[in-house]
Amino acid sequence: MVSEYAVDIFQYLKELEAETAPRPDYMDQQNDLSWKMREILVDWLIEVHNKFRLLPETLFLAINIIDRFLSVRVVALVKLQLVGITGLFVAAKYEEVIAPSIKNFIYMVNNGYTGDEILKAERYILQTIDFKMNYPNPMNFLRRASKADNFDIQSRTVAKYLMEISLVDHNFLPYPPSMIAAAALCLSRKMLHRSEWNANLIHYSTFTEKELEPCIRLMLNYLSKPTKHEQLFKKYSTKKFMKASVFVQDWVEKYLQRRASILF
Repeated sequence: MVSEYAVDIFQYLKELEAETAPRPDYMDQQNDLSWKMREILVDWLIEVHNKFRLLPETLFLAINIIDRFLSVRVVALVKLQLVGITGLFVAAKYEEVIAPSIKNFIYMVNNGYTGDEILKAERYILQTIDFKMNYPNPMNFLRRASKADNFDIQSRTVAKYLMEISLVDHNFLPYPPSMIAAAALCLSRKMLHRSEWNANLIHYSTFTEKELEPCIRLMLNYLSKPTKHEQLFKKYSTKKFMKASVFVQDWVEKYLQRRASILF
């Protein structure tokens, strides 16, 4: 919003993208874990995050902390939920004005871990990621690109749903947050029949439509399959989020029917 600083701020955020990126192939070094287990964990964290009514930034930071930690430390399956809830606990303290107390987090894991275990895990995770909490999450870039979209609430809400797909699907790990945000907004605008991805949108997002195509294809690939992550879909099927997930599901069904009719 502060135009005299905006260019420098976003240039800095772009630099941070590389510094705070997890390894896209980190699961290769995990003996007990799999991408499927990560998906289940993230979908559960989306539910917990939603119940606490936390900021979107908190969720994105939490998953980034978890992925960065798992990129450099081998974790046993019995400790995966501890890593997950601690990641959200740390992110909430960093992002929220009033963060939920540790008792709330203990309740969410059905007393599966004690407060001491979570605090010990917090210290270990923070030391492992070198206390670097300055992850430039996609919300920053979506807000910037939305300036060229006249802050269209509908396209931005659908874009938020598309961005959160990148949390549950590990195939998005190689893509920087700025590209995920731009691809989500671009696809959202296509779904809502908005105008083309013009020079203004390219300027504020820093990506052409062609550059966004691989990321958009990944989103469509995810959406073309049966719903796997119920909490993510359920969250965005509410009035609060303008039933974005239901709208997207209907659009994708029609999109697939059109593709099938062209083939046959």
